[in-house]
Amino acid sequence: MTTPLNFVALISGGKDSFFSILHCLANGHRLVALANLHPPANGEEDINSFMYQTVGASLISLYEEALEVPIYRQEIRGSAVVHDTDYRQQEYDETEALVPLLKQVKQNHPEANAVSTGAILSTYQRTRVENVALRLGLTPLSFLWQYPFLPPYLQSSLLTDMHAVDQVSRVIKVASGGLDESFLGENVTDPKTVGRMKKALGRFSENGDGALVGEGGEFETLVVDGPSLLWKKRLELEGEGEILRQDGGTAVLKLAAKLLEKEHDTMSLQDLRRPPTFDDEIFEVLNSQLKLSTTTNLPDQQSTPISLPINMNLEANGRTLVFHNISDNARMGYQAGSPNRDIRVQLSNIFFRLAKLLESYRASTSDITHCTLLVRDMKDFALINGLYAKFFNFTNPPSRVTVAVGDAMPQSLDVMLTTIAHPQGEQRRRKGLHVQSQSYWAPANIGPYSQAISVPLGDGYEVHVAGQIPLDPPSMALYTKDGFKGEALLALQHLTRIGRTQNVKWWVAGVAMIPGSEDLEAQAQRVSLAQSVWAVINEPPSEKEEEEDEEVIDAWDRKNFSKAFDDTVSRTQIPDYSIFEQHNVQIPAGPTKFRAPPCIVVEVDALPRYASIEWACTGLSVNALQQQLHNDGASADGGSAKPHHPSSVQVRDPESRFAYTVIEIPGDDEVDASRWLSRVEHGTLYASAKFDWTQSYWFKNGISWIPCKRVWSEGGREVKGVLVARSCSLL
Repeated sequence: MTTPLNFVALISGGKDSFFSILHCLANGHRLVALANLHPPANGEEDINSFMYQTVGASLISLYEEALEVPIYRQEIRGSAVVHDTDYRQQEYDETEALVPLLKQVKQNHPEANAVSTGAILSTYQRTRVENVALRLGLTPLSFLWQYPFLPPYLQSSLLTDMHAVDQVSRVIKVASGGLDESFLGENVTDPKTVGRMKKALGRFSENGDGALVGEGGEFETLVVDGPSLLWKKRLELEGEGEILRQDGGTAVLKLAAKLLEKEHDTMSLQDLRRPPTFDDEIFEVLNSQLKLSTTTNLPDQQSTPISLPINMNLEANGRTLVFHNISDNARMGYQAGSPNRDIRVQLSNIFFRLAKLLESYRASTSDITHCTLLVRDMKDFALINGLYAKFFNFTNPPSRVTVAVGDAMPQSLDVMLTTIAHPQGEQRRRKGLHVQSQSYWAPANIGPYSQAISVPLGDGYEVHVAGQIPLDPPSMALYTKDGFKGEALLALQHLTRIGRTQNVKWWVAGVAMIPGSEDLEAQAQRVSLAQSVWAVINEPPSEKEEEEDEEVIDAWDRKNFSKAFDDTVSRTQIPDYSIFEQHNVQIPAGPTKFRAPPCIVVEVDALPRYASIEWACTGLSVNALQQQLHNDGASADGGSAKPHHPSSVQVRDPESRFAYTVIEIPGDDEVDASRWLSRVEHGTLYASAKFDWTQSYWFKNGISWIPCKRVWSEGGREVKGVLVARSCSLL
């Protein structure tokens, strides 16, 4: 259930900020005030701000009476000092004008605890509002975020939905994209106007660029009316207005307006269409009958505990700087749960060690791209999250996976941390995704970690994605409506949507973490369900499907085809199997040419928010890969000799600059892993309680480890462990 918030609506007069108010109301929140930034009184109204719409600023004060909601206004000061897409606090940047404005609102409305924006695709605007809002203790609400990329995947869906609730938005500025001054004064949500705009924008827009909703500055609007549940009066434009023409075909309609009484309508919030929870393809799987595999179990064996002291693993090379399973050495003499136990002190000591290590490599915390945080007990997570936030207090902090491992944690320790960092030379190309606003798109990360951090890899990027649990994005509550199947699918959808924004083409592996259960039969079904939904969502297309998808355009079409506006938003497919084309693929013959990324399931003690599943994946944003499968029992030369490594699935760069391998450690103790571990740059070992820790090579060569209760490889086979590793050459 949504916790109601009291929100301040940032408005510019444009269509999006007012439509966002309706979605905030529909999600159970309460509007307490309007807030607006306006240009200096002695200057031009249209100041072409990167951040704020100022055209129509002279009419903003009318909204207070029209909505019967108090409005607070502040003059824009400063200019665009920070030009990066992501924002960091800068005293003279125009973004900082929001601070005194929102402080004034909070002073007069101490109950205010949230702020709404109309951001759709602009990371520039969203990150700036989020930065200021969170500094002032306000929850950012951006329910229009990525709206065209949500079902029904049409740019026009936003305008159609506005029209359905009688929101009237007049075009008051045209600036680019083929729109001329004939559009000035038109209601942008009217179907006839939308049709005209599609024709005009066809030659200039690209698929999904947001041109039809004005995201590229093609036009700006002034809202004059809306449903009675929000609007008590309407704005009536006086006369035809004056057209002010500027350079480059830009034209502004200068208007006067007055307030008039409006007829009361019967529109309710139930009439407002809200995007469905699931994407079409996910919803189809949710309602389908899945073929579940039968899990197999390892025979009972005596577990081998991890012995102390633990040697901290370190791997440093030209691309990565990795510190694995850092722990508080001062805790080695204590028993777990002893009176001296304080997890905050342990984490503080870990951060102290980490800072010294980074300093020795001339690196800093801002070079860290991903963290794996292991705790003994999930109830302690809240105690240390604030401390964690202070350590990673910068723009686009590392992505993070957090799990509680219970008694699998080495005795006397309550927390361990693994970090992956990249040197300063690569820092300039580091890209982050940190959406902190509540929306319909994916869960907000109002905390010290990003949804994804991308770092250079060959000609592309390695994408570290934060662990995803089944949170309902608009409410941020755990989704439980459709049982474990729905929960697994929703968390997987979050992963996919994040991956699309980072141009992920391939997942190295799907790692599904589930909490322990005494109901072994139900647990076996959860394992099968997790692997089944992964397989269906990530399965390769059949040859027939590939042929049907091919578009044939002949020479006459290329010469004579007039480009029309493409309203449908194309969503890239993950995995993208086209990256294997034109490259040698060494896998057994089968019904398809390629194999989906492998999926493993691991049982741990507990997950954040005590969720039922958490997906942890690394993505690859590359244009070409090769794939190779090593079969169980096959020796290196094809004979019957003992294999030099167990079964594995590998994807690699065609130029052999990097390779990713998912390696299964079976139930027997015959495999000597030291040989194929020697080339590993870094990796994560998911080790069950039956794993043999007596071999010292597991604590070397950049291998981090997550101690689990049980581990299942593909097909529901229980194994001792699985290693997901990156190497600089072939294993």
